[in-house]
Amino acid sequence: MTNPSLRTDSMAAFSASARTLVSRHIAPHLTDWEMNAGATRGLFALAGRAGVFGVPVPVRDGGLGLGLAHGVAFIRAVSRYAAGGVCASLCVQTHVAVPLLLGQGSAEQKRTWLRPMVSGSMITAVAITEPTGGSDLVNSTTTRAVPTAEGWLLDGEKTFITNAPLADFLLVLARTDDGAGALGMTFFLVPADLPGVQVHQLETTGLRSSRTGRVRFTRCPLPADAVLGRPGLAMVQLAQVLVEERLAISAGVLECARCCVERTAALPAVAGSHRARAELAGWLVEVEAAEAFLDAAVERFDNGKGDRLDADLAKTMSARLTQRIVNGCARLIGPDAFIGSGAEGGLLPTLRDVRVLSVFGGSCETVRDSAAAEILRGAAARRRADVLAPTGGRPV
Repeated sequence: MTNPSLRTDSMAAFSASARTLVSRHIAPHLTDWEMNAGATRGLFALAGRAGVFGVPVPVRDGGLGLGLAHGVAFIRAVSRYAAGGVCASLCVQTHVAVPLLLGQGSAEQKRTWLRPMVSGSMITAVAITEPTGGSDLVNSTTTRAVPTAEGWLLDGEKTFITNAPLADFLLVLARTDDGAGALGMTFFLVPADLPGVQVHQLETTGLRSSRTGRVRFTRCPLPADAVLGRPGLAMVQLAQVLVEERLAISAGVLECARCCVERTAALPAVAGSHRARAELAGWLVEVEAAEAFLDAAVERFDNGKGDRLDADLAKTMSARLTQRIVNGCARLIGPDAFIGSGAEGGLLPTLRDVRVLSVFGGSCETVRDSAAAEILRGAAARRRADVLAPTGGRPV
């Protein structure tokens, strides 16, 4: 078997090689992963050899040195097969963990963790969500790291952590200063085999091809250099990667919606109904519009003008639109939609996955509120500028 690789000479070549990689080496395993508790380490080894994890990493650090547009192209290739779990597992490493280490890691941390991640020989999980909540991190995070003479002592629990059962190390969000609010949160690099780390795999309804776990830290000793960047700046670091993560999530869910429309339209029972065809055409127009917005936001991101508002709007819009379309397709198909992916018209994995993807990268409600606050701040700033403008004119 030839070693799969992503071509980098053009976007068209990259997209074609991504589709080939997924169809030949990932899609054949999806049913097995769905039925048997998730993907194996082989998925990460394959992705590493092909260059998937190196897409956003500069060539000098062992990556491909490409932009988010290429990452989005790969996500779309995976999502053509309703592989929400695979997409989630790979995205956590490519679009969250790698950018965090790339932007905040020391030279030694990059040598120890980043290069093995890029090669696929090391798997990471980003441990943020806790049993008390996941979107309001400042108020819900109870995991604590206390300084000691040797470094830190970590205690707490994380849950619904993607890749945790396979992870070689975890990026753990912990509270380091109770009185500092958002500035009292720190990311730590935690090897999964340290004393005091316990990982338990969860059985989930959605994203079944992704391994998800609960992690308990009990007086886990960490060296001083386990801190990612500077203590207290985790929320700032997280905000810097949220734009990329949310745009990546949006690409996956919109491709899922497009595939559902196309698969449903191809069914003879649906194709013969004028009303069904009209509904499907309307949904496809909405997907096209959402993808146009997303592609423009990704282009701005790659040009160094990434905007949190763009990402928030794309995430909220795409997740809600996809849920509506997938549910609508199931209605048009009828009972066969709930049989399974092997049956004609089967949408069961997709119906399960889209509900989970709506809370990835922040729940739709949290992201919507963040977008609304940003819009209102912008409107207030424009009003202030108008008041201060010279009489008879507007500020330039």
